[in-house]
Amino acid sequence: MMTDLELKYLKLAVIEQLKFDEISKILGIDRIEVSKLWERLKEQREYLSDLRRIWKSKFENTETTDSFWEFKNWHETAEKKCFYCGITENQIAELFKTNKIETKRNRGKKLEIERLLPNEPYDNLKNLVFSCYWCNNAKTDTFSSEEFKIIGKEIGKIWEKRLTE
Repeated sequence: MMTDLELKYLKLAVIEQLKFDEISKILGIDRIEVSKLWERLKEQREYLSDLRRIWKSKFENTETTDSFWEFKNWHETAEKKCFYCGITENQIAELFKTNKIETKRNRGKKLEIERLLPNEPYDNLKNLVFSCYWCNNAKTDTFSSEEFKIIGKEIGKIWEKRLTE
């Protein structure tokens, strides 16, 4: 469990991207302590930085960090499997490891954020689900989420067969 100081530090350093001097002043600690927090919280910083990058690229309203924390909560509590075919990131990793799946692109090794209704902004968290690259790419904006669930079920059967071969 993180302390209040550590949580405040992460918010200031990663989400608000303040400099050491500013963080030191706000938290009332010297730069040496800020440096220690920087080192000690490396794993958490990297995790939050990745989430922040996604949030900044997808969300329209990034003026305040409130929507970041809502997005983080969604990201951590949403079911981590493709909404359409049901594959998980662990299963995707296994298929890559055993050369039963490949992609020429940089995408595909992690689940992607999919909007059920493509014209709705990402800010509407109720409209977001996780999707594998293949379902997300094939669905495009042509199919409704319910229509694509039928196709996704068949894609899921192929992944299951490859996982058990």
